[in-house]
Amino acid sequence: MITDSNANLGNWPFRRMCYNTPDSLLERLGRANIDRAWVVSMEAALYKDCHAANEPLAEAVADYEALRPLATINPNFPAWQRDLSECVEKLGFRAVRTYPNYQQYGLDQPVFDDLLSAAEELGLFVSVAVRMTDERHHHPLCMVPPVDLTPLPDVAAKHADVPILLVNAKNNDLTPLVEPTQGLPNVFFELSHIEGMGGVEELGRKLGLEQLLFGTHAPYYYPESAILKVTRECRFTQDELQAILHGNAQRLLAAD
Repeated sequence: MITDSNANLGNWPFRRMCYNTPDSLLERLGRANIDRAWVVSMEAALYKDCHAANEPLAEAVADYEALRPLATINPNFPAWQRDLSECVEKLGFRAVRTYPNYQQYGLDQPVFDDLLSAAEELGLFVSVAVRMTDERHHHPLCMVPPVDLTPLPDVAAKHADVPILLVNAKNNDLTPLVEPTQGLPNVFFELSHIEGMGGVEELGRKLGLEQLLFGTHAPYYYPESAILKVTRECRFTQDELQAILHGNAQRLLAAD
């Protein structure tokens, strides 16, 4: 069993997207032997009112047991608490995605603290996108820096009961977190943007393999790339590989 913790549906304005509907995404992931995926709406990152993307996403995947949707919430937007309640009570979401860099807030600001408090109260985990695309691919009129993760360890320690999943983080984003996140079992990472021969294993062992999840960032990235990172470039034991490909994701879901 393989669970993709970081997949997308919909469109991205700076690149033509394929395999971005539920049927086509599952078909594309299936070619890489990926069974399940957690999905977000790509458009939501750029919507002024990102909640407008949540109901269409819930409806799009309602008949797909293999697709688990994450609600996009902007804690910097008016009445976001109402939006979050609607996502849980009406639409059935059990997890949240947020984009601090696109939504223009820092992890050390009160709005992120408020989001984690609300997530804890509702029993949700929070997925934080460090970036949407590699900065080298950004349109020159839409250059968005990655999220500054420096405040994360302190915030995660304060909200120890809220699982936090970092997605689209590169090696140089995660390396400074190796020491500060020791002893923080609520901080999780996915591997789609970790590069270098054996890079996933090297960084994963430092961060903690029990907190490393498989993710592809499909369909923006080829899912086979993530598969090769863990099966060909690394020397994981069978138990370690099974945990990364599926077990850790199941544990994270059990925590929400």
